[in-house]
Amino acid sequence: MTAAIPAERVAAVLKDAGYRRLDSPLEIAGLVFDVAAAFVGVGHCADLVIVGDMAANGERKVVQQIEGIARALDVMRSQRPLTSIIVGPRPVGKNLQALSQVGRILAVEEAADPRDLLDKLSILLPLKLPKTLFSEHDIGVGEAKIIPGTDEAARFLEASNLGEDVVRTRFHDALRRALGEEDDDLQLVESDRETVADERQLDDERDVEA
Repeated sequence: MTAAIPAERVAAVLKDAGYRRLDSPLEIAGLVFDVAAAFVGVGHCADLVIVGDMAANGERKVVQQIEGIARALDVMRSQRPLTSIIVGPRPVGKNLQALSQVGRILAVEEAADPRDLLDKLSILLPLKLPKTLFSEHDIGVGEAKIIPGTDEAARFLEASNLGEDVVRTRFHDALRRALGEEDDDLQLVESDRETVADERQLDDERDVEA
């Protein structure tokens, strides 16, 4: 078999994602099942993943095999969720209903487009977060908490000494600038001073009432 076969393209994606391929034919509770491929999740996923090839093996046989696997798991009282990846024609009618009753179904058809295949299998794949622009300067990275040495970062550091409301105001101002609504630095400073003055006035009034 090669990766040119749709079922093997699916298998290659699962292997790259860290799934462990089981020996073929699959054996559960003393029963043997002839499926295109079978995998178990490791770490991020505990699923038993069955790859059924409707084009190569026929819709009826694939459905019977998956139903049999589900019954064997029940006999063993297995807690592993069952996911069926269907290659080839999509199951319809009673076959679709039968498969949906025993586990999750992911239909990938011919799995010809790598990007589309990744999208259809995304629920089984570990989440990949994009690297940040300043990954080496993320807050909390390493032993010391650091931030990028930019003017914007300096404004937030200064605001942190003036209180939560000032930080919030500067954040909103920065967001407006990022959206194209420019404010000059003088307006920022005046806004911060007014916020601090209002806070001090409120504290004085509380002291008088006390």
